[in-house]
Amino acid sequence: MIRSKRILIAALLAMFISPAFAQTKSTAAPGKDCYGEWYTLFRERGAKPIPDGSQQIIISVRKEGYAQCFLGKVDVENGKIKFPVLVAKEDGTFESLTASGLKFDPAMMSASEPDALATITDGMSITAYTTDREAVKIFFYKYVNDKPKKNKVAPPVSVLVKN
Repeated sequence: MIRSKRILIAALLAMFISPAFAQTKSTAAPGKDCYGEWYTLFRERGAKPIPDGSQQIIISVRKEGYAQCFLGKVDVENGKIKFPVLVAKEDGTFESLTASGLKFDPAMMSASEPDALATITDGMSITAYTTDREAVKIFFYKYVNDKPKKNKVAPPVSVLVKN
């Protein structure tokens, strides 16, 4: 009888303790996802103008508080994105973003101002939406402005003035 009570107590204790250790998925603080980190960096520092030619980029795709970021490349002409946007594959090749499964919302693609999707501001594209309501934004990471240099703090008076 005592042995069965001990087993029952041990089993109940295990039931209450195990869920606390079973939660191995870490939750990121708001704004600490890849999109939040890139966006904050660009908003704080700004970016240099993006020159014409093939440019390396970060492509963020987010939905309902979850974000993933991918490496990619895109051509820029006259300061505007020239489609298609290419996403890097693990084997070193590139594929069109739309060929990799993202389908942009037709309403966005036929906007009254088609150049709006190609606009680059502060080293970032506008946010475009897919048919699945995913938000897509491009960051031209090689052109983010340098981190501002901090002012040098003056030493105490006793160090500079000897008399």
